[in-house]
Amino acid sequence: MSRPGDQVPGEIGAVRTLRVLTYLSKRSRPVSAGTIARDCDIPRSSLYRILRVMERMYFVVHLPEDELWGIGIGAFEIGSGYLRSGVLERSGRPLLVRLTRRTGMVSHLGVLHGSDVLYLLKQTTDEPARPFVTAVGVRLPAHLTAMGRAMLAQLPAHQVRAILWRPGELVTRTGRGPRHLSELREILRADRSRGYSVESSSTTEEVSCVAAAVFDHEGLPIAAVGVSYYDLPSAAEVERIASAVRETADGLTTRLSGTPVRRRA
Repeated sequence: MSRPGDQVPGEIGAVRTLRVLTYLSKRSRPVSAGTIARDCDIPRSSLYRILRVMERMYFVVHLPEDELWGIGIGAFEIGSGYLRSGVLERSGRPLLVRLTRRTGMVSHLGVLHGSDVLYLLKQTTDEPARPFVTAVGVRLPAHLTAMGRAMLAQLPAHQVRAILWRPGELVTRTGRGPRHLSELREILRADRSRGYSVESSSTTEEVSCVAAAVFDHEGLPIAAVGVSYYDLPSAAEVERIASAVRETADGLTTRLSGTPVRRRA
C-alpha cells in the first residue's frame, strides 16, 4: 500500500473520492460539504470538484434547498451488482423453497435496480397456478410492489427521493397505488412500523403480495423476499404469511452478513 507522500496526483484524487463515498455510505442522513471536508480531511476546493463528478455519476445526491450531500443510487446499484453476481441467488434459493412449501404460495427474491425492482428468483408451487408477471428478469416500479416498498421503507427519506424523483405523478399499472411521493411516504411509514409490506392489485389486478427486506452488515436493505397470491386472505392469514416471509428474509440476512437484523423503527 502506498503512503500519502508517495501518491501521484491521480491516485490522490481516487483515494479522496473513495474516502468521500465510504464516509457518506455510513451516514444516516445527508451532511454539509463543510462537514465532509473536515471529517475526510479534504480541501474544500478539491471536495467540490469531487462531489460534482460524483453527482453526475449518481454516486451522490445534492439537496440544494438544504445545501446537503448524501449517498446516491449509483452506489446502491454497485452493491446490488455484487449481489446479482450469484451470491444472493445461491444463498436465497433454498430459503425460498422452504417458504413456498410453508405458505403454499409462489415466492420471489428481488433487488432494487434504479427505481425498479429486479426479480432474481421465483419459486413456484407444486400445484397448477395462474401465471404471475413476476418472472425472473422482470423489472417493475419499486413504489408499486411490496418487495420494492419493503426496501424503500428501510432507506433514509433523501435516498428514496433521489431514487424515485421525477416530474409529475408516479407511474401506475392498474390505476392503483401511490401517485405522489407524499402518499408513498405514508405507506412506507406504515410498512416500516410493522416490519413488512403489503400490496394489492397495484401491479396486477387481483394479485396481492407480502414482502420483507433483507439487510447487509450495515443494516441497509439489499434485497427483499415476498410471496404472491390471488385469493385475498383474512387479516389473521396475512399475519401468518408475513411472519413466514420475515423469518425467511431474516434468515437470508444472517446468511449474507452474519449479523442480527436491524430494521428501522
